[in-house]
Amino acid sequence: MEYKTLEGLWNQSKAAWQALLNELQDDTSERILVVVGHPGINLALICRCLDLTMDYMSSFHLDDGSISVIDFPDGPKGRGVVRCTNYTAHLGRWSIPITRTMETDEEF
Repeated sequence: MEYKTLEGLWNQSKAAWQALLNELQDDTSERILVVVGHPGINLALICRCLDLTMDYMSSFHLDDGSISVIDFPDGPKGRGVVRCTNYTAHLGRWSIPITRTMETDEEF
């Protein structure tokens, strides 16, 4: 991804992350928020949850249609916990393996 495009996405993710935290602050009961977006913005949100920089985005992979779960056991003031990433079993026979096989020693 071109650096300027990545930087723009990263900047947008800051506002998206803050909007999620603000939405959680308004309610003291357990809430479930669903974020639907391009894998790139979801990668950025995962990095923000883990307090990583933009440079770590390429360390993760999310397939189109995959599900990732971030939990806030201590509420929005606590740190988010990434419970799963790139879950694709719900896609049925079209699901993409979560991890690639290393049987062929193929380079990725």
